[in-house]
Amino acid sequence: MGTATAIISSGAIAAHFLSLRMLATAMIIIVAGALMAKWEGGGQQSTLARLNSQIFIPCLIFSALNRTPLALSEALVMGAGALFFALCSYPLAHWWVARDPEGDRNGFISMLFGSTSTILLPLAYLLFGSQGLAKAAFFHLVNLFLIYTWGRWRAGHPTQLAAFLKTPTLHAVLLALVLKLFELELPGQLQDLLWLVEKGISMMASGALPILLISHGYALYCLRSSGAAWWSGAAFLRMLWLPLVATTLILVLRASGLAPLNKGYDLMHYLDLRTTEAILLLASALPCTISAFWRPGDSPLSKRDSSLLLSSALLSIIAFGLLVAIINRYIFNA
Repeated sequence: MGTATAIISSGAIAAHFLSLRMLATAMIIIVAGALMAKWEGGGQQSTLARLNSQIFIPCLIFSALNRTPLALSEALVMGAGALFFALCSYPLAHWWVARDPEGDRNGFISMLFGSTSTILLPLAYLLFGSQGLAKAAFFHLVNLFLIYTWGRWRAGHPTQLAAFLKTPTLHAVLLALVLKLFELELPGQLQDLLWLVEKGISMMASGALPILLISHGYALYCLRSSGAAWWSGAAFLRMLWLPLVATTLILVLRASGLAPLNKGYDLMHYLDLRTTEAILLLASALPCTISAFWRPGDSPLSKRDSSLLLSSALLSIIAFGLLVAIINRYIFNA
């Protein structure tokens, strides 16, 4: 019994250090993106944002969903988690905007939504593989829908539901689901062509991970060069609040039976449920969304909002490190 306990403990420690190494790798790539922005003057942020939203993120999501089984209940839980986080962030967002009545209302978007595209998707894949990425994809999709509709409305911009329906990310999710639901028997040549297309998409998906992280670092340098301060008390409050929200949601899921912790059921199902909880915890540490503001027609960010974004991104590094330790200790080693 003692030997078995020691093996489990050693495995948990090894998993913890491996997770920290993956997290450190992501941080190094983000720093590389910031250095690239510094060397070239930071003039390519909008180009990177379009490449991510139009090509890399859809390829990454399609590749993950196309080869990963995912139950409808899990997708609904992740989508509900994104909505729950936004609702619980609303009091902070309202307080943030009310403190500057003469300023713009972009702070609603900053406070309500996390940077799912540039941070959550890469970290979910690095830490939990395709299964984690598939779960994070549905969190990202609902987050994106809320930004285009509720977020833009609260910020004083016209809603863009039609634009959301045209996003390649949504099309990638729908296409992957259709291919999984209807396994069509195609003629030989068409089957070979489909295989080549899927391989091409998989290759672009592999390149998406570093590009997304580089884009995040690039955006952080652009924020700093625009005069953003390193510290924001509101970002600190948000970073304390959302992990508590995520913990509450996980306890509710366990108490309701949607993510039970009872011993004796299938091990793989157990790991799948714990991965859902881990993704929710990671999402609670996300910095305020950045990519939503580099779209044509939007007003530029104020220095106050820029400081909020920059500070939340720096604080999230600490939060990710702590939450990775909590995930390994209290979720997968429970």
